[in-house]
Amino acid sequence: MEENNKTINKVDQITGVAQKLFGMYGLEKVSMIEIASELHLSKASLYYYFPDKESIYKAVLEKEQAEFINRISDKIRRINNPEKMLSDYVTMRLEYFSRLLNLSRLRMEVYSDMKPVFREVTRLFKEKEMSVVIDIFRLGTERKIFRIDDIEMTASLFLELLKGLRVSIITDRRTLIIDKMEYNSLVERTKAFTKIFINGLKYK
Repeated sequence: MEENNKTINKVDQITGVAQKLFGMYGLEKVSMIEIASELHLSKASLYYYFPDKESIYKAVLEKEQAEFINRISDKIRRINNPEKMLSDYVTMRLEYFSRLLNLSRLRMEVYSDMKPVFREVTRLFKEKEMSVVIDIFRLGTERKIFRIDDIEMTASLFLELLKGLRVSIITDRRTLIIDKMEYNSLVERTKAFTKIFINGLKYK
């Protein structure tokens, strides 16, 4: 048990340091040697816990996702209005999206090579997001604010349309990163879409 706790603590330390370095320099510009050096570990010791940089990045993504889900779940629990819950979720999701792009700053060809890593992490995250949005829609339906026949399908459609807005802004570029102007434009369009979507669900 003690040995297992030590391993968990060391993995958490590595993930936390890598998260900081990726946020400062981006995934591509951070090496395993730099992560080990920051932790005062030998490279061999780092490889004992993680086989490569991609596996560390996957752990960082999972950490970011858990933190986001915990933050949004905690926030919406303190809100009594399903419309505001959904709006706040969208705002926080955009901030999270921007943060993830900043963590990677990947060239598109490198991103293509890493798609299996992203695909697995994205699938698990989508399930958690679905649960959050379904709960919001269910509460809105129970309170006669939203009129929804199929809550799961509506939640899935909402998330897919949000994803489409995000993907549209990084299409046809060499690096997975957006500037402040592009981010502000994405925020405006996403808020407009969310308002239209909510109005379509509300009882007339």
